[in-house]
Amino acid sequence: MAFRSWPARQLALLALGTAAITGLSGCTIVPGSTMSRVPSTVFGDTPDEYERANVDIRYIPINATVLSHYSMNKIPEARPYPEGMQEALSAYTYNVGVGDVLTITVWEHPELTIPAGSFRTAAESGNQVKADGTVFFPYVGDTHVAGLTLQEIKQKVRNELRAVIRNPQVDVRVADYQSQKVYVSGAVKQPQILPVTHQPMTLVDAIEQAGGLGEMAAWDRVTLSRDGQVQTVSIRELFQFGNWSKDLILQHGDVVHIPRNDADKIFVLGEVNRPQSILMGREGTSLAEGLASANGINENRADGRGIYVLRNTGVKRNSGGRLVYTATVFHLNAARATGFMFADQFPLQARDVVYVAPAPITRWNRFLSQLLPSIVATDNITDIENAN
Repeated sequence: MAFRSWPARQLALLALGTAAITGLSGCTIVPGSTMSRVPSTVFGDTPDEYERANVDIRYIPINATVLSHYSMNKIPEARPYPEGMQEALSAYTYNVGVGDVLTITVWEHPELTIPAGSFRTAAESGNQVKADGTVFFPYVGDTHVAGLTLQEIKQKVRNELRAVIRNPQVDVRVADYQSQKVYVSGAVKQPQILPVTHQPMTLVDAIEQAGGLGEMAAWDRVTLSRDGQVQTVSIRELFQFGNWSKDLILQHGDVVHIPRNDADKIFVLGEVNRPQSILMGREGTSLAEGLASANGINENRADGRGIYVLRNTGVKRNSGGRLVYTATVFHLNAARATGFMFADQFPLQARDVVYVAPAPITRWNRFLSQLLPSIVATDNITDIENAN
């Protein structure tokens, strides 16, 4: 095959491409994945309104100093219940409500107590609190008990019976708790409605009574809905490290929801052998584990100096009313021996994007793969023109 030199026009175009790839190797002019600095265009407040979004990016290199705050091996301190909660647990009392079934016993007066018998439970033979908050008892009649503690009801019945019984000995218990409920839903083994009883119920108690966490439970995002307010609680530290300061006392009407972790994914992109999304592990996922799940970085195409973790930290509006996207970019230089040691200690979070940058030669090859067909086509056109 005879060698034929390219015309000056084609050589100039190739030289221009070489200058571009040398001077702008990090810009989006190069085909393929790159770290672009161009702000995105987003919808405004109305469907037909667009605005240019500002981006507030915080850059953090992954090094020994950073790992002292973010390390996977940083074990939270085990903590007991806070003082206020200890006092609340000790002072807890149950207030009887509508629907509860009471067993009222007057000692040495069995005629006042309906025996349960072998075919009737205590709940079936007890005294149910009616819709108006009252309960009926012989010689007492309908007496209001809703909202009272068992001790207060006991004293009230005793005072009423003194008119017919000398020094009555009264005992009051709840045979069936029906008035107050806590709802446990989501990724637990047995979602159910739990009765609030005379024993205080904590968040841990409710989850355990519902069979414990399911395999797909996202225990970092447990929600507690109360009186129209939603609180997010991470119970990972509680279950894994014994940090009891995360526990809460539940009350009537609380809804505890344990979401599934299907959405807790990490996205590994760029110059890895198998770009993909992976589910976060319950014990956490390190940067090294994320890269390994993608079959590692591609040794032929990747730039070990450019491994990035992109973390979205929210959207806000600045003083001028413009949208501002806030993000944190963690940068790991894995070209050094300590790089992957740092990667093994750096914890990823759900929805993180791990991006491995291409090596300069990879960007050059991709540029040529796009540029050379244009040069060849131009050369062929020149040949046709010369032939004519």
